[in-house]
Amino acid sequence: MRDSRKLATIVFADIAGYSAMMQADEERAMVTIDQFEAILEKEVPSNQGEIVQYFGDGALLAFESATDALQASIALQEAFLDAAVPVRIGMHLGDVLYKNNNVFGDGVNIASRVESLGIPGSVLLSKTVRDQVKNKVNFSLSSLGTFHFKNITEKMEVFAVDNPRFAIPRPDQMRGKLEVPKKPQVSPAEKREWERYQMLEIMDAIEEGRCVLIMGHYAFSRPDPASGAQETEVFLPEILQAEQQKLPGAYAEEERPDFFTAAQSLIAKPGGKRKFMKLADIKLNELGKKQQERFKLISEIPFDLILSTYPFDLLHEAFSSNRITHQYDYYSYLHESADPEPFDAAEPLIYNLFGSTRHKESMVISLERLYQFIFAVLGARQLPKLIQDKVQQATHLVFMGTSFDDWYMKLLLRVLKVHEKDISYAHTPGSVGLRAYNQSFFESNFHVTFLNKKIDSFVKELYASCMEEGILRKKAPKPVTEYHTLRTLVSKYRLEEALDRMDSLLLKENQPGRFLRELGDYYRAFHKIKEWETYERYSPEELEEKWQTLRNNLFALIDKVETQVPA
Repeated sequence: MRDSRKLATIVFADIAGYSAMMQADEERAMVTIDQFEAILEKEVPSNQGEIVQYFGDGALLAFESATDALQASIALQEAFLDAAVPVRIGMHLGDVLYKNNNVFGDGVNIASRVESLGIPGSVLLSKTVRDQVKNKVNFSLSSLGTFHFKNITEKMEVFAVDNPRFAIPRPDQMRGKLEVPKKPQVSPAEKREWERYQMLEIMDAIEEGRCVLIMGHYAFSRPDPASGAQETEVFLPEILQAEQQKLPGAYAEEERPDFFTAAQSLIAKPGGKRKFMKLADIKLNELGKKQQERFKLISEIPFDLILSTYPFDLLHEAFSSNRITHQYDYYSYLHESADPEPFDAAEPLIYNLFGSTRHKESMVISLERLYQFIFAVLGARQLPKLIQDKVQQATHLVFMGTSFDDWYMKLLLRVLKVHEKDISYAHTPGSVGLRAYNQSFFESNFHVTFLNKKIDSFVKELYASCMEEGILRKKAPKPVTEYHTLRTLVSKYRLEEALDRMDSLLLKENQPGRFLRELGDYYRAFHKIKEWETYERYSPEELEEKWQTLRNNLFALIDKVETQVPA
């Protein structure tokens, strides 16, 4: 049966959810794979079949007879159900090539795609198999419909064995390797007109106070140091992914990084959490002109409510720096959240959905904490009612910098209960596109309309529209304070002068001793770096990093003294 071409029934069987099982309980997963292989090796030969190949959590089987293949598959699934091994089985009859202890051809590809539609406990077969066995075997079948499989020219009807105990997948359970229908091409003129209409819809919602902005991880970025150009930026998930790839035992990520997976890989390592905090806690003064302009414009666009999936204080800092009056609060899955004060366009609310550095234990920065967040919000600790009401009353939700290819976006939309209403606009992150399958899923399940513009392009257009309508937020009068002077000195690297003025200010205002002690540490650090600089003990790059660290520490101290936040 080797190095020859013939008609055969190819059967694929694999353990559903094996990767998650291995991650959760490696011992149980190993027992399951042993049971899987033992059942195959007992049932397949007794039904005149051959185990061609094992591949991880699955197996490829071959039978000369479609009847034998179906009888074997039924016997296998019965045994798997008895052993509580979650297996899905699919088969197709076609011309295949046997070569080098393997099989090739369309028959193999189609069998794999039929199996991909299954769920644990199911046995699926193509119409080709069904036509061969319908008068030969005692069984019941249910048609699942006609499917257009990926890279297969013709559509194909698929059937499920409808025996007692066997599972029959519902339409919403069948993901499978399917072709995504191509959308009709839209002319440039039609696209421009549609985008103009969308912008008018968003403007109406803003003016009516019925528009909510939701900012994802891809809205937060830094200039890419590797490029040396201000216009090239690196986003937060990419920053974390690049860092965790440097760690021992790091594994290859997909091209498009997932924030929580990259963050969890980093914080799981010794010292990783500290590294995460340093990388992700992006400060306004660390940004390039492009990123600073982004947040300045956003702060003046009159959204009533901005929900952030970024647990740090950058938005709050940007609003304060631009003198925009606002409230700032966050959700914690650890305790009940009190309702914020009423908010509107004059005094908007920035609300961190995934916690805050104010209470580090509230920060959602790993998959485990993401699950805790979801369970809390869907259980006893719901979002504050004022926020729920605002989202439900909104006619537009503007998603900015969100990767709709991330699986947790489906959970977030459920948490916000937006499946009960239409979303008219959503924005893809940076230059990263959206996979066609996911775009189709969100459009059909949540009525999301994707206006594929880059973040800054959209922000500038919306800002210009608000300016034209005269509805931009007004800035508060700019106070000239000693703290403002101190920040200016620090930003210009006039650190010794800043340290002296800070010392005078702390003594003058009778500030707590802890601030004086912290300032003393920075004095010593300043003189140490000056000494290193004088005697050239470090490279220019190392010195720059130390000066930058001291600047950041002084900025943080100025913030603490001004706001009287406990150290």
